[in-house]
Amino acid sequence: MKHASIIPILLVSMLDAGSLFASPQNTDSVFVCRDVDSSGRAKSVWPAYYYSLGLESLNKARNSEGRERTEEIIEAVRNFQDYIRCSESVGVPVSAVFRWNKALAHYYLGQWKDAVSELDLAEKSDPNFRESYILKGTILLNSGEYEKAATYLESHLSKFSEDPDFYYLLSSAELALKNDAKSVLYLSSLRDLIKQKDSNPKYPEFVYLSLGKTYFALGQNTKALFYISGYLEMRPENWEIRFLLAKILDQLGKFSQAKKQLQRILQEIQGNSSVELMLGEMYFIESRSMAAGYFEDLKKKGKLNKDGVLFGLYSVLNSKYSDARRILFPLKERFPKRLSIRLGVLEIQKRDPNIDKKEYIRELIEVASIALQSQLTTLAETLLLESIKITEQEKLDPRILAEQYDFLAGVYEQSGSVFRSIISVRKAIQYTSSTEDSKKYELHLAFLLRGNPPGKVQESEEIIQNILKNDPNNHYAYYLLGIVLFQSEKLEQSRGAFEQAIRLEPKSSVYHFYRASTLEKLGRLPEMEEDLRKSMELDPENPIAYNYLGYHYSEKGIRLDEALDLIRKAVELAPDNEAYQDSLGWIYYKKGRVDEALLHLNLAFQILQDRNEYDPTICEHLGDVHHERREFADARRFWEKSETLFQKKEDKVRIREKLERLRTNPVSNKS
Repeated sequence: MKHASIIPILLVSMLDAGSLFASPQNTDSVFVCRDVDSSGRAKSVWPAYYYSLGLESLNKARNSEGRERTEEIIEAVRNFQDYIRCSESVGVPVSAVFRWNKALAHYYLGQWKDAVSELDLAEKSDPNFRESYILKGTILLNSGEYEKAATYLESHLSKFSEDPDFYYLLSSAELALKNDAKSVLYLSSLRDLIKQKDSNPKYPEFVYLSLGKTYFALGQNTKALFYISGYLEMRPENWEIRFLLAKILDQLGKFSQAKKQLQRILQEIQGNSSVELMLGEMYFIESRSMAAGYFEDLKKKGKLNKDGVLFGLYSVLNSKYSDARRILFPLKERFPKRLSIRLGVLEIQKRDPNIDKKEYIRELIEVASIALQSQLTTLAETLLLESIKITEQEKLDPRILAEQYDFLAGVYEQSGSVFRSIISVRKAIQYTSSTEDSKKYELHLAFLLRGNPPGKVQESEEIIQNILKNDPNNHYAYYLLGIVLFQSEKLEQSRGAFEQAIRLEPKSSVYHFYRASTLEKLGRLPEMEEDLRKSMELDPENPIAYNYLGYHYSEKGIRLDEALDLIRKAVELAPDNEAYQDSLGWIYYKKGRVDEALLHLNLAFQILQDRNEYDPTICEHLGDVHHERREFADARRFWEKSETLFQKKEDKVRIREKLERLRTNPVSNKS
């Protein structure tokens, strides 16, 4: 991984060459050194004489290659060392710019340890000299010290919070460390910065490709589609990435679009077996008639491997089920999640007169689950409805039918069909004969009813209360009841429900957290704090309790050091969460560290922008920080945005008061 391209060759201005090479008129000056000329005669020189020779050698190296280039850089280092010796002997301070130039020379020679030593001195000389941080970060990355690079750059980010090069290096380090959440955070920040500033022209490609690949790895295919498509607008000839785009479209169930991408690749790279294989499997999943024609064409070209997936699927289409079984059944064991293979196996089983119906139903449900994971909800629904039909025809155990309807409810839920989901759950309840299963399905129904839509909170509560009459030890029912009661502002009853859930399941961090949120509403703050700490203890990797307690302290203006530690922990666990970044920015603001506050509030704002969303609290906080920095136009902009987003009257009044004070007395606007 190379990052040197972001480093300028020379950032210093050349001093007047004539005055540097001329001998000082006053040889008794304390600011001159003794040297010898080419004939061995003594002469007096300024310290900058050596500096200029070093810069001259570096400039020559820029236009040289191979051994000559190396020799010029070595000569530059030699002159830079003479400059240090001369400067120190006469008491002239060595600048950060000089240290950076010497470090750059060492870097070109591969003497990275020496370069880092010089950069450390440059930092001491001038803590705000940006180039020393950029070069050191680059060296740490190129030497494979990714963790060290990330830690170093993050610790100085607040000084350079609007610097694209900083975010480029940081995101590169996090990508190398496979820290997906931080990678997305810093890549998104870099994306927003390069829209506003002139920067390295390669950055947009880097950002869009990296975000696309990261989101694809995270299974967030809609976002991956957006960024990979954006990258291909810049690099349409990258066929490898176009193939990745086809995979994303395939997983999103957008077969027609995926096929277009694959066909486009085949026009340029004829005979690409990976593309032909994917296209064939896609035809088989989407349309058997189109698949038949495609496979025939491949067969004519001699491209159907008789032991391959496509030949197995081709055999299914031609009713040669013995050949298909020979190929596809072993492949199913090797690739159990591969949808085309599982669909081929289903076709074989469907025509097997000796197949056990229960086994076939299990296969239908498994394949429906795979289809659902690929967001092919229509296919999942079709498979489940077939399994339900067979179950009814064969008059199998009604409990199987109930499970199928509950699964179908989940499919409808994922596709956004809430009311169809509710109907399916009610059927699951109707068909079950098991008391335990009935409670499970009824709680699923109560969970659906509490949402909006359908907004039937009262019915949801009644279902849960009825379950608890017959099963007073059902801790999940008490937990769900607590949530429903909280929604209805029945706070004391909500607290009581969470209390019962915790009594029955004391090791649930989730139950403790939700009781804490109710206790806060009731004003029982010491008990709230106790529950939050218990939640942290039970699940130390869950960031929500850390943020909740830390933000509570910051809002109260108490225990700010502890609040900072708590919120830092939350951000460490979930850096791509805008609420946690906002909390961290706010605690920095409360502690008077406005540069760090602005950094994290900007990150929170950018995370939301990535989803085309805004948050009134984050906008208000950004307005407060900009006001503290006397950036009044930005303060007004964010406060005005906040005022339009807030819904409650008291919030709108507070923001209007800030805007009025800004209008009448800009420098005094503390809330």
